[in-house]
Amino acid sequence: MKARQNPLAKLEAFMQQMVEGPFARLFPSRIEPVEIARKLERAMEDNTLLQGEGRRLAPNAYDIYLSIKDHQQMSQSQQVLIRDWQNHLIEFAKHRHFTLRTNPLIRLHADTSLHTGIVRIETELADRQGGGADGGMSTQALSAEQLAQIRAQLAAGQPAAGISMGSLAQQPAGMTKPSSMSNLTGGGNSSTVPPPQAAPAMPQAWLTIRLPQAQQQIYHIKKRVINIGRQLSNDIIVEDKRVSRYHAQIKYQLDGQFVIFDLGSTNGITINNTPHMRQHVLHNGDHFTIGSYDFYFERR
Repeated sequence: MKARQNPLAKLEAFMQQMVEGPFARLFPSRIEPVEIARKLERAMEDNTLLQGEGRRLAPNAYDIYLSIKDHQQMSQSQQVLIRDWQNHLIEFAKHRHFTLRTNPLIRLHADTSLHTGIVRIETELADRQGGGADGGMSTQALSAEQLAQIRAQLAAGQPAAGISMGSLAQQPAGMTKPSSMSNLTGGGNSSTVPPPQAAPAMPQAWLTIRLPQAQQQIYHIKKRVINIGRQLSNDIIVEDKRVSRYHAQIKYQLDGQFVIFDLGSTNGITINNTPHMRQHVLHNGDHFTIGSYDFYFERR
């Protein structure tokens, strides 16, 4: 089922396309993952359906159409990007109090009609298998344990229970889209769903953050995914114009390591005095810089 877009949102999308299209043709530049994350946010928000008691049902399937050049660039790290976007949409839906029927399904497609830097996103409400007509799961009602399990599965390259992401993410644009997916809680035939791999207990870890004007703060890492950036929805907010809205992310992996990822930021991360690093396994005593903030990582 296609999500219906409200008339005002459709007009805004049309005006945005009228502005972005000519600009992209005159000044072509590659698209960054963080820009797609923002467009996914907008696509989710613009295509929610109003249900009873003021609840809003968000789309759970997202088809991202890119130019040939941008698609080739994104396909090199497609699995990692899709996991990050899924996790980002889950957090966004939770923050906005939207209902998600399932873990978001994201597919990348190449479109020869699109210019470099232009993105088109189509959304869909995919029916779940079995259950009633309305039986969605409200993301804001998820417990901390459930969210931690979802994040751990995404970080390990596993789809959330009941969703097969491997073949769907690489499905060509012309193929038929799936009409149904299992519920996050494992609805449907449980015998076909492999049990999720258990994540190890998190060790004690913290960041000593040295702020401008010689201030210092201690941030204890108690979540498996920590987002860092200028946007107010991040776990650690860096108030610096040189920092992207969604700049970096620290993930606790199933192998027991903390890994920091750059989310396609403009100015990158300097890690142990090496600038513009995209990914790094954090070890006790490592130091990294984002904008004017210095971070010192420690763990036990």
